[in-house]
Amino acid sequence: MPAPPPPPLPGTIAHNKAVADNLPLADQKAFEDARRGWIAALPAGGVARADGGLAWDNVWFDFLNAPCPDTVNPSLWRHGQLNAINGLFEVCNGVWQARACDYANITLIRGKTGWIIVDPLMTRETSTAVLTMINDTLGARPVSAVIVTHCHPDHFGGIRGVVGDDPAGYPPIYAPKDFMAYAASEGVLGGNAMARRAIYQFGIGLPFGPEGLVDGGIGKTPGRGTRGFAPPSEYINETGETRVIDGVRFEFQMASGTEAPAEFTFYLPDHHLLCMAEVCTQNMHNLLPPRGAEVRDARLWARCIDEALLLFGERTDVLINSHNWPVWGGGEVRQFLAEQRDIYKYTHDQTLRLANLGHGPDEIAALIQEPDWLSECFHARGYYGALTFNARAIYQRYFGFYDGRPLNLDPLPPADVGARYVAAMGGVDRVIELARMAMHQDDLQWAATLLNHAVFAEEENPELYSLLAQVYQNQGYRAESGIMRNVYLKGAQELQNGVQPIPAAGGRNADLAAELDPIDWFDAMALRLNPVRARGVTLALRFIVDGTPVRTSVARQVAFCRKGADAALGPVDAEITLTRSQMEALATGTLTLAQAMAAGVQINGPEEIVQTWLDLHDRFDLWFNLVTP
Repeated sequence: MPAPPPPPLPGTIAHNKAVADNLPLADQKAFEDARRGWIAALPAGGVARADGGLAWDNVWFDFLNAPCPDTVNPSLWRHGQLNAINGLFEVCNGVWQARACDYANITLIRGKTGWIIVDPLMTRETSTAVLTMINDTLGARPVSAVIVTHCHPDHFGGIRGVVGDDPAGYPPIYAPKDFMAYAASEGVLGGNAMARRAIYQFGIGLPFGPEGLVDGGIGKTPGRGTRGFAPPSEYINETGETRVIDGVRFEFQMASGTEAPAEFTFYLPDHHLLCMAEVCTQNMHNLLPPRGAEVRDARLWARCIDEALLLFGERTDVLINSHNWPVWGGGEVRQFLAEQRDIYKYTHDQTLRLANLGHGPDEIAALIQEPDWLSECFHARGYYGALTFNARAIYQRYFGFYDGRPLNLDPLPPADVGARYVAAMGGVDRVIELARMAMHQDDLQWAATLLNHAVFAEEENPELYSLLAQVYQNQGYRAESGIMRNVYLKGAQELQNGVQPIPAAGGRNADLAAELDPIDWFDAMALRLNPVRARGVTLALRFIVDGTPVRTSVARQVAFCRKGADAALGPVDAEITLTRSQMEALATGTLTLAQAMAAGVQINGPEEIVQTWLDLHDRFDLWFNLVTP
């Protein structure tokens, strides 16, 4: 068993007390809204995986029933309590939500013949359990349609739990225009690095409790189950588009480029209900999530919310989101939309004001101040995104990662700069001494900076690792954002215990990868090409993937592919006929070439050239180091 973390520093206790003194944390209105319409809970015992582990269990968060401890920001503790209110809730006549049954919400609309399901969660196990709870509570009905509001996996990874495994039996699946392209780029092309960083963002592997995982801002934590995929069959392309889905009227608004690169919101005119997907939540969102993504457009985000306010605000009695709890009452909905709009517009405008005064991203993050109204507007506070992090994201969107200073055209990597800093300061012992002084003065970011340089300068040093872990723990204990807390505490955990692989922690979604357009799939394969192994190699292969010909070549240490007829490009060294799932299994190493041929993969040409092509590519390890060299 790892040793318990040291108690919080006096400065952490004082910081968290000041938060409690300066915010109206006793306000109960949000708790009334979060509990409104409760009908049922998931059965006791949690949601099991096939391997016997748990994909979900609300007992994980029972510790939130106690008063806030010194190790958690009191504002985050309150928000975590709200997000832990779980079960099946009636939103209005004909619309229900299951909340705190996975990271996102699943919304159910009663159609003429069955359930219209909106955003079927992250994992198959949780979505199956929720559908069972709904049918047991409200009466069994088939799934007549699925709506996926945007291209993030916590909104579609559980789809097989509600549609099954037979594509012939799938109901219509609706998604926004360009959904597949962006699901591919976020989930596959950058998937390994993003999945590793997501483990930090979501605190996967942290213990649940006051010294560990408390909340994830827009939800509790991602389900620990099986992720899958089923491709959309219907696309929404523009604002104002209307559909009648299983007898229910929908009006759509495109929101792509805000919280996700492919996203829509919708309005149900017969229910006077507006679903803002993840464009609005009960907190400030991320303009750039710590896991990594395309930087989001804060100005467009504010404009999109304002458009929804103009299109739907006067007609709306209840507003739901794909996370957190609803807003009831026309006046409350309009105020909520205006304040959500204004936090993104404020952050955008103040960042660019400071940039145009000559400040760089880190200076802007130090200078930007909360707007006055935010002290009493909990739904726009930084429980997920954070004002300083979002300001840096806006700077990056407009100006890039380079801040204009010549020094930063080509900065030294961490190990090199760390070694030089430590030497200049007089060695590791002196750095530790300075760091302890900084901790005593409650200057934690400077202490972390000093210790991080030393960690990257030296071979493993337990004293350094332990001290930096203590600093990160206290920075995490103060964080109002659930995910920023997770990042600090996950860094501390890996400094103390090393990198420890976790089953069911995420990674590549094989179902999604197998549904990619072949060009996207081969582009994802090309970024694994190892240039050392590819030195001097020239080859060309034709793959017939579910009947589609794709030619991929390696030359000049670059892999490139083209789809369709390729006679003008000359002969190939071999032709391989296979399915998408076989291609995915070969690439990931779950199927050897010999096993693939035994399973029906056909090779016309020398088998060894195909094996050579496979061997040119790296296999990505999810568990690379982040807080150590």
